[in-house]
Amino acid sequence: MHRTRLIAVAAVLASVSCSAPSDGGDPEAATPGAASAPALADGSDIAAEVNGVAITTGELDAWIKEDLFRKQASNPNSLYELRDAALRRLVAERSIEALATEAGVSVDRLIADKVASRGPVTDEETLEFFEENKSRLGNGDYETLEDQVRQFLTTQRDAQARSDLERNASVVVHLQPPRVEVAADGPARGPADAPVTIIEFSDFQCPYCRRVIPTLEQIQERYPEQVRIVYRNFPLGNHSRAKPAAEAALCANEQDQFWAYHDKLFENTRALGDDDLKRYASELELDVAAFETCIGESRFVDQVDADFRDGRAAGVTGTPAFFVNGVMLSGARPASDFFRMIDAELERLKDGA
Repeated sequence: MHRTRLIAVAAVLASVSCSAPSDGGDPEAATPGAASAPALADGSDIAAEVNGVAITTGELDAWIKEDLFRKQASNPNSLYELRDAALRRLVAERSIEALATEAGVSVDRLIADKVASRGPVTDEETLEFFEENKSRLGNGDYETLEDQVRQFLTTQRDAQARSDLERNASVVVHLQPPRVEVAADGPARGPADAPVTIIEFSDFQCPYCRRVIPTLEQIQERYPEQVRIVYRNFPLGNHSRAKPAAEAALCANEQDQFWAYHDKLFENTRALGDDDLKRYASELELDVAAFETCIGESRFVDQVDADFRDGRAAGVTGTPAFFVNGVMLSGARPASDFFRMIDAELERLKDGA
């Protein structure tokens, strides 16, 4: 696997979730194993010499790749995600290569012919794209941006041609994700008998948890009968108000107002003091006296702790983290990632798997 691809995966995962404080890494996992130095055959660059034996840059790069792979594949789910992403790229490449071989042309020629069959980007297409995306383009004038827009649409022609060619291949994927048994205990939205259950581990002070809310709403709109979403708490140790907020939300749940209170908390992630939590209960017209009694008795501290322990046991290290029928998906991912997993689950269940 290419080093740049691994770094890209790491950057995506790091940028879409809140992480728990580190307890220190595994020194063995961070140190690549010994390997015999490759022979110098063609004047390769030498990075160092040990007792007169050269270490080449090629050998060093191989160690870096191995190190990065070990770090990213630190658990079964991470390994699956790396393999799945790589497999989809490899399947796409092999699919197009097979079609090119069948047609007796090169891959580049096959793609070029496919692009040509769609015709050049027209003035109408360029203007339409500009009008639809004017604000994203900085509200510049059409004459200035026309060439850039046309070039972008031409590049999209290439990507669309590849996608069309890939769909012509007969592909059977046998790679399966690891599944974790996670109890669906907590406030929920969606039918109790939905074929797909998404369990979310979340933190009321995590900005990425707030960011993923519109995505979850899209899921509910797209799969109103097929998906049930269950909320469980995972208050991170570096978020001092996340745990009190979690307990307060469960007190609101006693009055069937969990989701309204949940939304209120995420709208005010910087104002989660004790007085704030009580004020939100009043704004939502809860029985404030009963709510305050619940808070005062720490009625749900054990449940929040149990959520956290269950999340840890399932492999959660940061928020948000999701389990789609037991398949882990970490971070505030785009809706398309969820749609792909949900559709795969519905297809699997339809086939009786």
